[in-house]
Amino acid sequence: MNDNYPVDPKELRERGTRGIMAAGAGLGLWGVNSLIHIPVVGWIVGGGLVVLGLMGLFGKTKTDRVSGGVLIGAGAAGLATILLPGLTSFLLGAGGLALVGYGAYNIVKFVKGLKNRA
Repeated sequence: MNDNYPVDPKELRERGTRGIMAAGAGLGLWGVNSLIHIPVVGWIVGGGLVVLGLMGLFGKTKTDRVSGGVLIGAGAAGLATILLPGLTSFLLGAGGLALVGYGAYNIVKFVKGLKNRA
């Protein structure tokens, strides 16, 4: 997106949507990361995420399938805390940080695009 010219409204909407969704997903990963460290609750949450992910894989749209894959990954990481608690904590924390950073970047570009729409 060029900062000197008016922005295409479609691109602006996509940036805003990406920013909010990525930041929300990053915060969600941090929440799951904190929940899976409670011994029995973590296993239940991990199993539930895997089941929700499997349901998403059979969705009609590409977004449903991608979301299902992400949920399966988070659920598998939750179940893996039984064997590798440190590794899964690091992976979910780093993934959450990356998603929040990507979301913040897109939100900043969205706000700049709103200013350039005039």
